[in-house]
Amino acid sequence: MKKITTLILASLLLATGLSAQKTPIVGVVDVQRVLADFTEFQSAVEKVRGSVAPVEEEMQRMQTSIQAIVTEGREIETKASNPAASEEARAEAAAALPELQARFQEAQANLNQFRQQAQALAQQGQEEDLAPLQEKAVEAVKTVAEDKGIDIGVPTNKLTYTSDALDVYDVVVGIV
Repeated sequence: MKKITTLILASLLLATGLSAQKTPIVGVVDVQRVLADFTEFQSAVEKVRGSVAPVEEEMQRMQTSIQAIVTEGREIETKASNPAASEEARAEAAAALPELQARFQEAQANLNQFRQQAQALAQQGQEEDLAPLQEKAVEAVKTVAEDKGIDIGVPTNKLTYTSDALDVYDVVVGIV
């Protein structure tokens, strides 16, 4: 009888403990949409794109130049290996190839430098302009979560389905 009483008491204590745990409150927010509607963030994105655009335009010109060198190289190779061409024309074409290859390698090196410069500018813009604003958006989500008693905040792009009642987008956008 003592064992049964102890077992019942233990079961009641366990059941009381389990029912006392709070059910977590979940909120969802479309972070990409918040950033898209965050005017200050979009201005910063345009600023970063504007700083990288001249470098990207120059890279386009360089790629066009490289393509022209490749086309010229194919033509010269065709002349150098054309059995119908004179020996002098084939030799002249073969002699032009090393200079053309040097131009090609130089153009490729310049293009790689510009790629690195574009990446550095984009990284700098991300760190200096975009990251602080992204952090501001995250802080707004945290503020809304605290105000609404939300225990778990989940980005909507990680979910298959969510009820609109859980979405805190409008409140977050109002803060940022």
